[in-house]
Amino acid sequence: MINRAATVVSALVAAGVVLSACTAATGGNPAAAPPSAASSATQPGGVTATGEEGAVETTFRSYYQALLARDFSTACALNAPETNTKLLENLAAQGGTQTASCEKALTTIYGTSGAADIADAVANTAQIQAVSVDGDAATITWSAEVAGQRPTVTNTMRRIDGQWRLVDTSN
Repeated sequence: MINRAATVVSALVAAGVVLSACTAATGGNPAAAPPSAASSATQPGGVTATGEEGAVETTFRSYYQALLARDFSTACALNAPETNTKLLENLAAQGGTQTASCEKALTTIYGTSGAADIADAVANTAQIQAVSVDGDAATITWSAEVAGQRPTVTNTMRRIDGQWRLVDTSN
């Protein structure tokens, strides 16, 4: 039997983030209309990130909004290709479950008892502290409530074909 907390955390790690972040719904399909360099995003406290930092934040939040909506196709499209590969590998290694796609892997993970509740709770408590962009690479530092604690995490994103994508940072 798959440990539900480990499965959720591993899935989120494989997606490039240990926790999840989302505060407000983003209209439309983020995979079809990714944020541009000129986009902006409102941070907690009403501060607006603009330019590349805003685009990074928008992609990050859009990914987790897609997870909250169970729109796994959009969520997977916001990952770097190697991130989706790592998600499949992590799922197979932890539970022996092998799937053919990121979407099926997320469906399996979210179907595990309690996994969706854990992921959703984290998503709804996430707060971004900082975004840093250096060319086609970015880091995003954030925290969220996990089992009564609020760890701070820094994750990586990279620009692929002009669009920011989540990068797997797990082993």
